Amino acid sequence: MGMHPGTPGQPGHSRNQRDELREPRPATAAIDAPVVDVTNLRAWYVTRQFGVQREVRAVDDVSLQVRRNEIYGLAGESSCGKSTLIKTIAGAVRPPLEVLGGSVLFDFHGEHLDLYRSPPAARAAIRWKHLSYVMQGSMSVLNPVRRVRHSFVDFAYRHIGGSIADFENTVRAHLERLQLRPGVLEAYPHELSGGMRQRVAIALATVCRPELIIADEPTTALDVIVQKGVLGMIREVQRELQSSLLFVTHDMAVHAYLCDRLGVMYAGRLIEEAPTADIFRAPLHPYTRHLIASLPRIGQAARMDALKGAPPNLAAPPAGCRFHPRCPLAMEVCSQQVPPLETLTPGHRVACFAVTPPATPASAPVSVSPTQVSTRAAPPGDSR
Repeated sequence: MGMHPGTPGQPGHSRNQRDELREPRPATAAIDAPVVDVTNLRAWYVTRQFGVQREVRAVDDVSLQVRRNEIYGLAGESSCGKSTLIKTIAGAVRPPLEVLGGSVLFDFHGEHLDLYRSPPAARAAIRWKHLSYVMQGSMSVLNPVRRVRHSFVDFAYRHIGGSIADFENTVRAHLERLQLRPGVLEAYPHELSGGMRQRVAIALATVCRPELIIADEPTTALDVIVQKGVLGMIREVQRELQSSLLFVTHDMAVHAYLCDRLGVMYAGRLIEEAPTADIFRAPLHPYTRHLIASLPRIGQAARMDALKGAPPNLAAPPAGCRFHPRCPLAMEVCSQQVPPLETLTPGHRVACFAVTPPATPASAPVSVSPTQVSTRAAPPGDSR
């Protein structure tokens, strides 16, 4: 998303405007149990050819929770495993992707489901009714040779029921709430602009009023003005439905505008998680610091240095912390042990030995406090 002074949540806005954008969500839904609880999830791409098995460890031991009535953002550069993770959470697993371990537990207001220990019929029953998915491109959802109306019938009619006439009235009322003219139902996808198609895809994902909406880069192909409108629409839909939203994008500016909490992924692992304001105010992991520092500031004249190196090959990832070959704070222990994702302060988890040194003194020759992370980090870098 481009950095314009008029884009919400970015440096050009005043303090009052930013505070208004970060106002608390309405606390009408009980935040007792998460709507989805992901524990030690491992999902790899596994191919077997000519007697040779090759594994790409796209999601490797990831644990996170999405609470009720919140927007949880998932950040990280391309090929870090974000899209694979949400596909696995949505149950959209197709070969060569395989779920090798862990669990995905849903709690839809008392209706519990263990995704990968439930029969296919139970999984199909929650899709679109309780769990919906906004894919990365609107044309991945809309059939190019059928009118938009047929897509709503195909996806939502069996969950809403009633007569076709009543169903279409429900859809038209939903479109009007989202400030879409009902006439789009009679259009073919190619007759709509990219922004309009994306709005239709969001309307399609929310017409059944699901408890959890997963959105995969829904604004990537849109210009900055259209992005702002689509993001505003997503916020309004989430507030109206009081749904939970798992939102994926590599654009940190979008996360700053939209999300309540933020998880940062690197090379298939979750490396930091905290409320969005805390992540931007005091990031702890060196990679997170580089992501945030890569955002250009208005009036900035200094050249930003790129983060050295390249993301690892997930078919043969490095031992220990997967970021250590590029990390300015790397220690010997970083190449030997995998740093656990530990809670440093309430709600703030980080996987970094520079912040939470190992318990064994012999394996941790250097001890670095969170304050030192702020002062010792390398100059800002652009990770994209």
